Amino acid sequence: MLRAMSRFLALAVLIAACSKPAANTDTNNPPPDKGMGAKIAVPGGTTGSPETMQVKGGTPDEPRLHLQPSEGTLAIEAPSDTTAGADVVAKVTVTPSTGFHVNMEYPTKLTLDSTPGVTLPKAELKAGGRDKSKGDADALDEQKLAFLVHLTADKSGSYTINGSFKFAVCDKDQCLPKREPIKIVVAAK
Repeated sequence: MLRAMSRFLALAVLIAACSKPAANTDTNNPPPDKGMGAKIAVPGGTTGSPETMQVKGGTPDEPRLHLQPSEGTLAIEAPSDTTAGADVVAKVTVTPSTGFHVNMEYPTKLTLDSTPGVTLPKAELKAGGRDKSKGDADALDEQKLAFLVHLTADKSGSYTINGSFKFAVCDKDQCLPKREPIKIVVAAK
């Protein structure tokens, strides 16, 4: 009987010990604060302040989403001869590399930030989607995606129009969504 009671007592102690949460014995890494605004490290995540992780306009700039040279090229052609008060055109073009094509069903969007001293008739240009609509694009097919950006500098000077460009290219196995920061530099006379 005494032996059965001691076994029962040992089993009760073991169950009680296993049901308690273990204490954090790692003094170098205390448990995270569970309050609002707590920062938790994510393996492979980005570090830095929110200001360094954003491009102008609040869109996160993620280099892993940039177009790689093996996937194609992104070209931004600023107008060469700009006169203050005149409508000029910049061109943003994606040309896929061999083995890749533009995903015409992807909802492509070129968003430009407001820039003091520059008038943009349209700050958001769209194309693609389920209906493969050309939309605002100058060119939309599997070999080329291009947008013409109309702008007017109010007076002479140098201006930078920032923005974000969302599109996708595909190879035979997968489609790769891209998000590129855009910078159009204009010098008006």
